[in-house]
Amino acid sequence: MNVIRTGLILGIVIWVAATAVFVPLGHFVFGPDNRIPAVASAALIVVATFYGIFALAKRVLGPLGPVTLERAALLGVLACLPGLIGDGTLYVLGAGRYPGLDGAASGSASATLLYAYAAALLGCLAASRSIARSR
Repeated sequence: MNVIRTGLILGIVIWVAATAVFVPLGHFVFGPDNRIPAVASAALIVVATFYGIFALAKRVLGPLGPVTLERAALLGVLACLPGLIGDGTLYVLGAGRYPGLDGAASGSASATLLYAYAAALLGCLAASRSIARSR
């Protein structure tokens, strides 16, 4: 399997799973009446995204051929692409709000998602460096 196909499939699977959890439960994380502050929840989401993608990329990059920083970046970009398109579409179709969230919570969720996508890309790059060091 090549990097392009693997990255896109990985991105679609991750986005569908995350959306299936986020849409019905997002108000518990970003709503005004949650017990954990939204900043702490957002930080947890970003850190979990980094380490989750890091572990996944380490498993995926090796069998796809030579591990280079460029291939890792391509995998990261392609894994984020379906989510960026899907989340952007949900936001636009919801008239600037994610399903189940009010305006302020949608803003917090949007910022968290952007940071999480950046963490996913950095996780792929860190995985390639980790693989290169272990060889």
